[in-house]
Amino acid sequence: MTHTHSDGDAARGYLDSLRRGDLSALLLHAHIDIGVTGVGYEYRMVVVVRAPQPFAEALLKLPEHDRKRIAEAALSKRTYDAHTATDIIVKVVGDPMDGPATLLPDLILHRETMIAVATGQLQIQEVDDYYIARQFRLVEGCAAAGIKYENPHASLWDWLSFWKAENMTTYADRREFVRKLFTGPIASAVGRVHNPSPVAEREPTGWERVDRSLGKAKAQFLAALAEEEWQAVGLLGREVLISLGQAVYDPDVHGDTDQEGKKIGSTDARRQLFAWLHHQMPGGDNKEIRAHIKASIDLAVHLQHRRTATRQLAELCLEATSSAVSVVAIIARSPG
Repeated sequence: MTHTHSDGDAARGYLDSLRRGDLSALLLHAHIDIGVTGVGYEYRMVVVVRAPQPFAEALLKLPEHDRKRIAEAALSKRTYDAHTATDIIVKVVGDPMDGPATLLPDLILHRETMIAVATGQLQIQEVDDYYIARQFRLVEGCAAAGIKYENPHASLWDWLSFWKAENMTTYADRREFVRKLFTGPIASAVGRVHNPSPVAEREPTGWERVDRSLGKAKAQFLAALAEEEWQAVGLLGREVLISLGQAVYDPDVHGDTDQEGKKIGSTDARRQLFAWLHHQMPGGDNKEIRAHIKASIDLAVHLQHRRTATRQLAELCLEATSSAVSVVAIIARSPG
């Protein structure tokens, strides 16, 4: 068998384009080799994926159609005929990984273990010890990462009792239940793989709507994988700024018109914040602070209307919006 190296980034990009961020993220620590076996017209392609544990085990336990999709991704930049690979060969390499990086493969392994037990592919007594240990890691790991994890089954025997009590008589019912149970946590874990350095956390402002909206924007950014999802960060950023303006602006104190005499609307974040800023920090000495707030608003609105939004623009928007919130909060709690 002859070997060639595959472009792992290209394979991940192909999977991302199919909205399969879960499979893409599993390849982050993997090395892919393409092999050709046979001679003449009697040949076939072989895709070998080498990865450390627990990524290798998660890749190995994927359902057949997911392994086939990874094989397609590995060959996506090549031009071969019908003798293409329909599966992957998984090899364990390097030292096992642990810590937050293993959250995604652990979630996938947990999901596939629950499905395998519920569909007669595995006996509970063969894998329950591993399940119990992994469940403990997932509960702690998801809590630390801020991921909502709602699998209440501490053991596979608990899972067995549950599906019997709920009268899940078919394999399809059990499989669907488990997949829905893990959809949210896996999507959140994928977001953290794609965005390992999210915008730094800041202290809550105490303005409930502002803090809640900013939390939504951060969650959207972490989960976003495509243009329209990055664009939505701008929409949520605009909501943050509207709530921020409403939190600090009082027309009786700051006036109901802007510097040009235009009426300030109830959702006009720019004019509300500028009226407040000119009252709190007037004059030329404070023009840079006012410019900072204006730039944050402009960036959020710009991203909202861009159909070609990128992850970088979304992160810039979130950082600018978060910074504007912090600046306003500092000024508001230290008047004069």
